[in-house]
Amino acid sequence: PNPASSRVRDGPLTATLCIQKMRGRMYLIVISAILLALVVAVYTFSIPSLQAPENTTKDNKIKHLDKWLNGLYSKGKFQGVVLLASGGEVIFGKGYGFSDSNKKEPLSTHSSFNLASVSKQFTAAGIILLKHKGQLSYTDELQKFVPELSFYSGVTIRHLLNHISGIPDYLNIANEYLDENETVTSDKLIRLYSDKKPNLRFKPGDKFEYSNMGYVLLAEVVERISGTSFSEYMHEHIFQPLNMKHTRVFNLLSNEEPEKRVYGFKRQYFLFGKKRFSDLNRFDGVAGDGGIYSSAYDLFIWHKALLSGTLLSNEELSEAYRSGVLNNDKQTGYGFGWFINDDGAVVHAGGWQGFATYLYRNPTNGQLIVVLDNTGNILRVTSHGVLYNSIPLNLQRFLNRL
Repeated sequence: PNPASSRVRDGPLTATLCIQKMRGRMYLIVISAILLALVVAVYTFSIPSLQAPENTTKDNKIKHLDKWLNGLYSKGKFQGVVLLASGGEVIFGKGYGFSDSNKKEPLSTHSSFNLASVSKQFTAAGIILLKHKGQLSYTDELQKFVPELSFYSGVTIRHLLNHISGIPDYLNIANEYLDENETVTSDKLIRLYSDKKPNLRFKPGDKFEYSNMGYVLLAEVVERISGTSFSEYMHEHIFQPLNMKHTRVFNLLSNEEPEKRVYGFKRQYFLFGKKRFSDLNRFDGVAGDGGIYSSAYDLFIWHKALLSGTLLSNEELSEAYRSGVLNNDKQTGYGFGWFINDDGAVVHAGGWQGFATYLYRNPTNGQLIVVLDNTGNILRVTSHGVLYNSIPLNLQRFLNRL
């Protein structure tokens, strides 16, 4: 046979074999990577179940809870504060870890964490107080108080509270039009929206879409009606009357830090590596959607005040705990600053920079669960138990069996 023709015939065959071998190796590498990722994920994300003996004393069960949380802390799966209450009394409250990188300040139930989106319930409470005083109605349109945004015709206060307004969120818009070194404020956002006039994402009431911008605008409504800053209004009408000593609105524009302030951290590589400082950033010039710092014990005070009707009446709170309703009569499962559970409990979670927060309240039986984390463990501190065995789910089971 002609050697040249053999080489011609063998060339494609050899190339095909090489390609097949390369593909085989690539498949092997991909499968190995997936298996490794699964092993890592199981170890990293998994939370061992909280096992407390049934036939034992309440104090002994609490000891098992403390041991479980200490184990999570020692393995780097949690750093923060947990508080449980029932019937208006604290059952358990303790901190694990430190509030600062120097490990000088141990965490406690009085440590003041960034609540992130758990702040929304306080913004909603400010609106409810204004409604109580006859200074607004839930059916009032936004343009009545913020005329610069009159092109958002038909958007009401209730739409904003229920996250059904259709107003687009501000993160992408701010990133597109504002300088990356510029601190974002409510005033700048309103001017930006007034100038660019971003379209509604849908007709108000047609859809539920979680919107931080909606709650920034609610805080602006509080300011314009009250004639004071959002921070001052919250302090004068909510935090101070309830003696919530470690709760305040705090961001880059604030002059004074909260007492016992906690700083946020994150791991260098997602949930691995050294802890790195991760606290406020340029978006922390706004408030209403977040920006409130509070302690676990202050959240217990808040819980008791809501149970007793000290600040807001049961009738007014029932409105906050009622699910939003769309134009097609479907319920959204979100009230005024709260997700509504099927059992009547109300819950909210938040995550921002190095903070992860979770608050569960049951107005019927008085149960309260507070989880505050300053290492950004949002995957373990979830609002509705997205993870099969998250910390909140374990605490809920524990509280029900106590």
